[in-house]
Amino acid sequence: MKKWRVIISGGMAPAENMETDYALWRSASNGKSVPVLRFYQWSPSAVSLGYNQSPQNIINTDFCKEKNIPVVKRPTGGSAIFHDIELTYSFCGNIKDHPSFALPFASYIAVCRGIINGLQRLGIGAGIRGISESKEPSYTTRDCFSLSSRHDIVANGKKIVGSAQRRNKDAFLQHGSILIDINRELWDNIFTEKTDFSKINTLKELLEDGIAVHTLIAYIKEGFGEAFEVCFEESVLTAEEKSRDERSQ
Repeated sequence: MKKWRVIISGGMAPAENMETDYALWRSASNGKSVPVLRFYQWSPSAVSLGYNQSPQNIINTDFCKEKNIPVVKRPTGGSAIFHDIELTYSFCGNIKDHPSFALPFASYIAVCRGIINGLQRLGIGAGIRGISESKEPSYTTRDCFSLSSRHDIVANGKKIVGSAQRRNKDAFLQHGSILIDINRELWDNIFTEKTDFSKINTLKELLEDGIAVHTLIAYIKEGFGEAFEVCFEESVLTAEEKSRDERSQ
């Protein structure tokens, strides 16, 4: 069985999280790494904007400054996310490493299938929404979880994972937010438009006893292994990946 990498980063500074995802994407692009799955959190909690978004169009920048909530740009598209009580995943792969990686849609759905497998192992009936009700995320003033894309991962019809992907000619990066819980007051003050909480689900709502982050990681990792028929071995960043020179993208 093929062996791919998994990196469990824990809580990291927002800019460092994005730089690390860039670095792993670059490593996959250069053929210097097998596909790598990473799990991380945000310390402190922060807002990430899609690659083409302007902060003044979607978030209350004064409130974020007052509450010391950093705002960073993602290398991927999509709309704004407040990363707070969640587990974030990222996944990078060279297009040569798996048949599904060659095309954007196929690779996106394959990665989502890994997450769905993991959630289903927890007893959550997650799946792909299959219909679209929203504008392209880059052109909306709504936050990511208030939008309804046909490719969302949902549970009971409500979005529980928000993901985005970006590709170059050699490799792709996909990352996203798996919601554990929501601080509604913060969400309502961070975004310029009120969050539509009726469209959102969280693991706290779905799991009676809640879940520890390390347990969630284990289930999602198993789900990826099942989806791609590979074994994940725990890894760390290489010296070259730690350099985080994102300019090559």
